[in-house]
Amino acid sequence: MIRPLCLMALVFLAQVTNAQQFGGNPPSVHWRQLYSDTARIIYPEGLDTVASRVATIVNKIAQNNYHALGNQVKRIDIVLQNQPITSNGYVGLGPFRSEFYLMPPSDNFDQGTTHWADQLALHEFRHVEQYNNFNHGASKVMHWLFGQDGYAVAINAAVPNWFFEGDAVYQETYLSPQGRGRLPSFINAYPALWRSGKEYSWMKLRNGSLKDYVPNHYDLGYLLVNYGYTRYGSDFWRKVTTEAAAFKGLIYPMQKAIKRNTGLSYSQFVNAAFDDYKKRFGIRSQKNITDSLAGNNKVMPVNYTTLTHYYYPQQIDAGSMVYLKTSAKQRPAFYFRDRVGEHFVRYRDISSETQFSYSNGKIVYAALETDPRWSWKTYSSLRVLDLRSGIQKKVTRHTRYFSPDISVDGKFLVANEVDLQERSSLVLLDAQTGKPLKTFSQPGIDYFANPKIKNAHQIVAAVRQRDAATYIGLIDLDKKTIEQLTPPTVKPVGQISLYGDKVYFIGSAGLKDAVFCVDLRSHQIQKLAQDEFTAYFINAAAGTLNWSSFTADGYQLRQKPYRDAVWTNLSREDFVKGSSGIINDSVHLSESPVNAAMPVLPSGKYAQLTAPLNFHSWRPNYDNPEYSLTVYGNNILNTTQTQLYYLYNRNDRSSAIGGSFTYAGLYPYIGLGSRYTINRQLHLKNEIRSWNQWDNYLSVSVPLNWIDGRRYNYLNTGTNLGYRIDFNRGAGYAPSDHFGYLTHSLSFGQQVQRAAQDIYPKWGYGISLQYTYAINKWHSNQLYGRAVFYVPGFLPTHNFVFSLTAQQSSVKYQLFSNSINFARGFNGIDSTRMGTVTIDYHLPLWYPDWGFGNLLYIQRVRGAAFYDYTGIKGRSSGFYTSLQSAGAEVYLDTQWWNQHPLTFGLRVGRLLTKDPVAPGRNRLFYEFILPVSIIPK
Repeated sequence: MIRPLCLMALVFLAQVTNAQQFGGNPPSVHWRQLYSDTARIIYPEGLDTVASRVATIVNKIAQNNYHALGNQVKRIDIVLQNQPITSNGYVGLGPFRSEFYLMPPSDNFDQGTTHWADQLALHEFRHVEQYNNFNHGASKVMHWLFGQDGYAVAINAAVPNWFFEGDAVYQETYLSPQGRGRLPSFINAYPALWRSGKEYSWMKLRNGSLKDYVPNHYDLGYLLVNYGYTRYGSDFWRKVTTEAAAFKGLIYPMQKAIKRNTGLSYSQFVNAAFDDYKKRFGIRSQKNITDSLAGNNKVMPVNYTTLTHYYYPQQIDAGSMVYLKTSAKQRPAFYFRDRVGEHFVRYRDISSETQFSYSNGKIVYAALETDPRWSWKTYSSLRVLDLRSGIQKKVTRHTRYFSPDISVDGKFLVANEVDLQERSSLVLLDAQTGKPLKTFSQPGIDYFANPKIKNAHQIVAAVRQRDAATYIGLIDLDKKTIEQLTPPTVKPVGQISLYGDKVYFIGSAGLKDAVFCVDLRSHQIQKLAQDEFTAYFINAAAGTLNWSSFTADGYQLRQKPYRDAVWTNLSREDFVKGSSGIINDSVHLSESPVNAAMPVLPSGKYAQLTAPLNFHSWRPNYDNPEYSLTVYGNNILNTTQTQLYYLYNRNDRSSAIGGSFTYAGLYPYIGLGSRYTINRQLHLKNEIRSWNQWDNYLSVSVPLNWIDGRRYNYLNTGTNLGYRIDFNRGAGYAPSDHFGYLTHSLSFGQQVQRAAQDIYPKWGYGISLQYTYAINKWHSNQLYGRAVFYVPGFLPTHNFVFSLTAQQSSVKYQLFSNSINFARGFNGIDSTRMGTVTIDYHLPLWYPDWGFGNLLYIQRVRGAAFYDYTGIKGRSSGFYTSLQSAGAEVYLDTQWWNQHPLTFGLRVGRLLTKDPVAPGRNRLFYEFILPVSIIPK
């Protein structure tokens, strides 16, 4: 993690995007706010209880300052978003704010079963504490010099992302009855590698891989943070991060801080932590332990060269099954497997969950839908796929249904519905029309996970309570009752399969996630004897048990004849007692912030245009030949963007001041901008023209982006009105001159979902058109068009990319800049009509997963062959020339400082025709391909 301060100017020239959505909420949303010394909670009308709960929890955390990183408290704006169906949250700088996406995760083994708003408050407020208390030394200087974005660059350069997230996971675990540190599904990521004998380098663990499974920085961070607290005490990470954020030791500040506080080198500290966990998990050193743990279970063939996952295997009959499969080379698809082999059924529509259900030849699952204009408005709607014909039907549209199941006779569907007030309900629907037939909800129940249809009146589901306890429940839709088949426990249970008189499910026990079952009549609980540490997506049918085991090669299929299964009876007390996961310590539940009194706090209205400018950062920039200093602003609801800037051009020694403002709270974006340039000069023959120039513009645009089935779509339209006034200086010119112009633009396109190793989408296209013309004084216009098409290559992850650009300008007056791309290797030429056709073939060459010095990591080397043709028609009649070139390119997809992706490369080509600008030049050419931006995203 070498990040000297002298490099910082290169990495903060643009905003970090985080998960922000510009203008994502419609103006019909009415916002409210409530204040405390710790946070201002901004939320849609109707979420008063949730907002009060979040405010109470973060206030209690701030008051007690658990595992203090310092004593600084700066109030944060927290925006609650109830429209998106994704489960997420973030804290960002530029501006300093947080957003909570309130949709709970549908899988109990994803984030756990803590009430979702509580979990977000525990986790995300730890990031607030981090940002508030890392303001030391050089980081503080960067904060003062460049605002919040400069501060973000500094602390991310000093403190790695694994600490940010690992520390936040530790807090959510320490302060609640659960948290991800208590989930075997979370902490088993690294043991999965160790059991397979895969000891990857530190840089590979930090940067990931496109070919192998590598746990992310959350998994790594929690293990290291928990070890630090366990081994060195509750004050350890405060001392380390304080020194690192201050850049006490300019190079490798975090490593040096750890060495000063432990006496161990960074690598020794990491190895000591890993050795400690290996002992806890009983990991032996020899390789291929995973294969031996599979025991007598039938293991489907494993592709060791391509990371592959199998989700929710479901038995059809004694010799066949269906499952969802995805890999590094292929997007998610449904497959049917029989004694002959594996058969492709259909690519799955884009979805927010992997769960699906099968019965009597039909698959049902939930697909993602989005509103074209309002990006926060997303939906989860039901699809029914006929396995035999491959025909899919849209059963519902613009709904919020999750984890659906289909009845044996195919007449009914059941799903969990979550409304905009965060309330969960079971809904029974007609499978043909999607019409709701029965609903069920109950106070105190947080979520109905993985519902399964027993009959038209009874549903089995994993029921989450508000206190994070979960049980398998039998719900009677007519009597409006719930029968607890298993006792409530904070150890997660879920992923249900209903077969005969038993409910099969996954449950956590110690360091394992195991297969359990409970009898519907006697309520006897049993546990399946298994050697492997992980089992997920259990399915019981046709005398067979199927599940997936998480391994270093992905979720791999397991199968066992029911007759060979060995079960152990458990009492209800034995089922509940004990704990799961790993945590050094935890606060007493009576003192947990989530158990504090939660009164509804007083609130007031919040106007969308509150603090519309809200300047937060300022940055210098150099883009030859211009130097600039820009001040940036965004309001908290992210409906306004503001820039004020000064610019100096070293070529003509002109200076300019200007600004722009964009408002995205209405259906169209509305933009205003103005720039005044002093001391413009132009050499014309034997005289110099000098003038000051004032440019103004007004723009209106409508950006539409939406998901439909298996495709991402976009349609963007806009109009820009520009007006320029020249204030001439000197004799021979009118005192002032002015003209206006209009630019109309249209762009649209589609592309399919991409797999991890795809360089470009296998199928897709994008078309853009732009027409610009003067509206007074001169008759001048320009028409520009571009089309790009993506087509699969000869092998998976290979692509043909075809592009066509064309431009036509006025013959007499050419007022507008040239936008066309010329054949590679040639100098640009101004002309009235031009067009370029390019053909590229892209392919991966090597996945080295290699780096050095924690500075540069090479994830992939890829190549491309190209042929370009540009045709140019001049102003004079009959003039036409062509430019042709061909060659090859090599790209390096890299990570810098273990966090920031950059792609650059080398181009070698040959001019197949002479260069009209330099006819005598060498036909061979070499070019470095540099990234357009080197900003961390």
